[in-house]
Parts: sequence; C-alpha cells; structure tokens
Amino acid sequence: MSAPKAAPKPIEEVLTNHNRSFIPPLTVIPVGSTIRFPNEDPFFHSIYSTSTPDPFDIGFYDTGPGKTVPFPNPGIIELHCHIHASMHATIIVADGPYAQSSNGNYALAGVPAGKYVLHAWDLAHGEHTTTVDVPAESADVTLDIRISR
Repeated sequence: MSAPKAAPKPIEEVLTNHNRSFIPPLTVIPVGSTIRFPNEDPFFHSIYSTSTPDPFDIGFYDTGPGKTVPFPNPGIIELHCHIHASMHATIIVADGPYAQSSNGNYALAGVPAGKYVLHAWDLAHGEHTTTVDVPAESADVTLDIRISR
C-alpha cells in the first residue's frame, strides 16, 4: 500500500482581466497560494469576492501587472468586478493533495487504497460528487463523469 501523497506547495497563479473577462474562468490552487490579477484591458477593473472564507476587494486598478491576493483557506471563491457586472470567475482553493484542473480528461496517480469522494466542478452546473473505491491491489480505476448541458 502506498503512503498518502503530500499536499502540494502553495503557488502564485495568474488570472488575467482581458476583454472584460477573467482568463481562465476556473482556477484550482492549493491552500496558501496567491493569485495575481493583471489587467490587459485599457480601462479600470475592481475585483472582489464576498465568498467565505476569504472575502476581499482589491479596489480599482488600471492596465498593468495587477494586484496579488493570498488564499490561506480552502473553499470556493466566486469573483466579480464592481465595474463590469458580466465578469465572473471561480477559484477552487483545495486542501488535498489530489486537486487539479482539467478540460475533460484527468489522472490522479499514487492514490492509496480506500474509499473517497471525488468532487468535480463545472462552471455551468457547479459541484458534482461521486464515491470512488480504490482497490488495495495496484490497478487503474476509470470513472465516467457526465455533466448534462
């Protein structure tokens, strides 16, 4: 049986403001990470979140390298812009060692035997969960998660 994987180290991620949008619209980061919000638009943005556990408001800022925000607690953070109501993005701050983002296919290596709950997140429909049994013998486990559109 393999030992549990260590939680990933915090990183600095970039979430860009471009054409009145957040790029990318969904970001997954480990607990303790920071996100820098550069502004590539020729006008001001004012990024904020009221999401628990890490609400913030970085105020108005112009084109340039942007401001950096720390995310010390796990949770789901919904982002908005005070100026552009249509701007929205989601940040998932994960406290486990197996978090990752994917555009369809993913692989998690080194997961010890046991029963787990897999949380999949889709921007249009939110969170989906399923139970996964990882066998004691070394074998691949294949899941087919379908999200209705």
